[in-house]
Order: sequence, then structure tokens, then C-alpha cells
Amino acid sequence: MKLIDRYLFRTVAHTTLIALLVLLLLEMFLSLLVELEEVGKGRYDFAAALRFLLLVQPQRLYELFPMALLVGALLGMGALASGSELIVMRAAGLSLTQLTRSVLQTGLILSVAVLLVGEFVAPPLEQTAREQRAAAKSEGMAIRGGRGFWVRDGDYFVHVNAVLSGLRLADIHIFRIGPQSRLETVTAAQSARYQEGRWVLENIDRSILKGDSVESENLPSLEITSSISPQILEVLAADPAGLSVRDLWVYVDYLERNGLDAQSYRLALWRKLLAPLVYMAMLVVAMPFVFGPQRSAGVGQRLLIGLLIGLTFFLGNYLLGNVVLLYGYPPLLGAILPALLFLGAGFLALRRLR
Repeated sequence: MKLIDRYLFRTVAHTTLIALLVLLLLEMFLSLLVELEEVGKGRYDFAAALRFLLLVQPQRLYELFPMALLVGALLGMGALASGSELIVMRAAGLSLTQLTRSVLQTGLILSVAVLLVGEFVAPPLEQTAREQRAAAKSEGMAIRGGRGFWVRDGDYFVHVNAVLSGLRLADIHIFRIGPQSRLETVTAAQSARYQEGRWVLENIDRSILKGDSVESENLPSLEITSSISPQILEVLAADPAGLSVRDLWVYVDYLERNGLDAQSYRLALWRKLLAPLVYMAMLVVAMPFVFGPQRSAGVGQRLLIGLLIGLTFFLGNYLLGNVVLLYGYPPLLGAILPALLFLGAGFLALRRLR
């Protein structure tokens, strides 16, 4: 049985990696066409666009892996079915359940590698890519990310801890540096919103440093003019799908402790935690097309089936997530329901084939 497991692993892993490479090249080509429209803004040239695309590829790998795994399983196992190898295996005493379990073991091993990339490699590289692109487009404005992010705007150094939907900022600190690099003012605002070309700070504590003395004042609101545009903040804003599990956990905790809406980030957290379940669902739903009446289908037909199933899952996952957030249901429901539906449909189809 171990020999069969290794053989199936090599077959499915090989076709999955090929499918992943093809999907990544296709996605990179389409993204390059989009980035070419931005080339020429500030210092953002063609080389910078290529560097950005290369840095975000680990994140794209993480995102495209479920579809690549589905297509790889269909092509790999389909090739064995077309060559009557699966029939020989079943004639040798291997049941449909044992073959499916071997394929799931392959998917689990590949999933561990991809999850490690998605947790430790992809997030920092994508953040670096977005920072470099934003800095190049902003024509010299110094931008640096971290826990939240830092922006330099002339004599002002601004730290924003969180960017929320609707062009709202949370937990802002503004430091003004005067002549001889002396700190002149420190402004802390609970939140800010963009309104008619200005940033309106709310619930402000400001300290003014004058020699050896410090003057403090509290203001309900304050309008400021800044070259920090909403477009730059949208680039630097924390995308839930691009954060690691650790960062999402910290971010959700911060938002909830401050009474802010954390549902979209909690949904992203659950989706990352339940990613292995999604990967297994993709494999299970592919097996009926391998062992069923479609086992004699050609490569093109299997590829089409895989793409259609993958697109159906992604659309369903996206729609259910939005419905859950819209109607206030627990984010866990939006994260787990698509995978459970696909698992149920796959196991039901496999049961009918026995």
C-alpha cells in the first residue's frame, strides 16, 4: 500500500505543480497588463512594476493553490483512469475509499508546504511590495510599514495603526519635527475621516513642546491639509486576505478592544484557519469525476471541469462571506459553509459510485 501511496503522491503532486505554475504565469501576465497602466506615475517604471509582481507571487501562490490542487487531482488521477491503472488497482483489492484517502494524504502534505508559505513568506513580501509601489508613485514621500504603518509628510511623521472601510483611520499619532531636528508637537487622535479634501481628526490630545515646558490641550476635532491621499492609504491599508494568522489575531483583538468593527478580519482569520478543510474539499469533489462516467474524458474536458468547479467555489465563498457580514451572522459560518457543502456533495457522489 505504501508503494501505491508514493505513486499517487508523485502523480498528483506533479500535475498540481504544473497547474499551479500555469495559473501563476497567467495571473502574472494579466496583472502586468494592469500595472502597465500605472507605469509612469512618479518613479514607478517598468522595472518597479516587475519587481512588485515578483514580490507578490508567494501570496498569489497561496490564493491559487486550491484551484491548482483541484485541477492537478483531476488531471493526474484522470490520466491514471484513462490508462486503466485505477481499474488495475481496484482489481488488486484497493477500495474507492483507500484510493481517495491516498489522494487526500497527498493534498495534506502539499497543503502544509503552501500554508507555511502563506503564513511566513507571503505576507511580509506583499507588504514590502505595496510599500515600494506606493513610495514610487508618491514621488518621494517616505513610507514604511510595520504594525500599522508610518508615513513622512514634509516635517510631519505620521503613524496610523489601522485603516478601516469608508476612508476612516484609527489610532493616529502625528509628530512635527522643527529646525535642528527638534520635536515641536505631538498629536494623538482616536480616529480620522477624509472629507472634502481634508483629514478631520477626532478626539484629539495635543502636546506642544516649548523649550523646557509642555502645553497640553484637548480638542473634539481638527481639520488638517495633508499630501497623504486616500489612494496611498488604500494601498497601505491592511488587506485581511494578505495578513498572516498571527497578524490577523492581533488585529482582531485590537479592533474589538477599541470597539471597532472586526467582522471582515475575523472572517479572514477563520478562512485561513480552515484552509486545510477547503483543500480537502477540493480533492473530494474531484474524485467522482475520476471514478465516475467521466473517467474516459480527455485532458481538455477535465481541465474545463476543474476550472468550473473552482470558479463555482470561489464565487460561492465570496458571496456567502458577504452575506454573512451583511446580515450579522457569525463569520465562522461564512468561512466553513462553502467547504462543508463541497465536502458533502463530494462524499455523496462517491457513495453513489460504490
